[in-house]
Amino acid sequence: MQVCEARERYIRWLSATRDLSPHTIRAYDSDIAVFERHLGPHALVEQIDTDALLNFVEYQRAGGLASKSIRRRASGLRGFCAWLLSGRFLTADPWAGVTLSLGRSRNLPRAVATSDFDRLLISLCEAAEVDRERVPDTALTQPREATTLIAVALMVATGLRVSEVVSVRCGDIDLLGRNLRVIGKGLRERQVFLTNDWISSLATAYLTTRSALGVDHDRLLFNSNRAPLTPAAMRSRLAKASADAGLQCRVTPHMLRHTAATQLIEAGVDIRFVQRLLGHASLSTTELYTHVSDHSLRRMVSGADVLGKSFARDN
Repeated sequence: MQVCEARERYIRWLSATRDLSPHTIRAYDSDIAVFERHLGPHALVEQIDTDALLNFVEYQRAGGLASKSIRRRASGLRGFCAWLLSGRFLTADPWAGVTLSLGRSRNLPRAVATSDFDRLLISLCEAAEVDRERVPDTALTQPREATTLIAVALMVATGLRVSEVVSVRCGDIDLLGRNLRVIGKGLRERQVFLTNDWISSLATAYLTTRSALGVDHDRLLFNSNRAPLTPAAMRSRLAKASADAGLQCRVTPHMLRHTAATQLIEAGVDIRFVQRLLGHASLSTTELYTHVSDHSLRRMVSGADVLGKSFARDN
């Protein structure tokens, strides 16, 4: 059997038997396809052995691929080989006895500076013609700009991923209880909260706008054609909004998620609550946010001024 056929069958099997998100399925398919191309056209499953796998890893390393990406591809190939072995397409495990030493570099999350976010929010409100103090419960006059505004507000207020915010359905919003049902990675369900009066009012006005425009699908966010907003479109809108606000950096949806998490941690919220809010499967992922910014650390240490207070007591 050719590797291309085996890959297609494996991906169908994953989709049917594993509780994985479409994004994760696509990532596995893409990583295995890279290995398939490395083996060459018309490669057979029988060509997959330890040497082929190690040669692939070395080729990826020589090409400058980050250790994190190499580990991800190796993990995908381990699962693929395990499936081939269970189906008796392979007679021996090519990963047996193989240990990869790639190192672990964990980049600190990049958050949006407070001043930059303030400028971005002011610019978005002006474009959407939405008051920053009070939002009326009538239909909004600039629906396209209001869509960008509410998406950004939700991401920074609740830590939603861009894929999650565009997947929110109208029925997921409980305005009375001020909470939002979210289906995250691995189809895991969680709740986030609209604790701010302003964002709750904005959500109410936006739902009124949808009804006035006759939007006929159940996704909360819609584009200029009244079709559901996509993650790619949201990223593009946020990049343009950053430029319109005169920011030096290009703000991404993930930076807004990092901003939400970092501010919660720095405000003293227990890391386990932040983990639940963000939908992290592992606490180790959330622990990245405990590395608060140097600015915050300096502010806190300066406020404590242990040495200065000691001198004051001596006097």
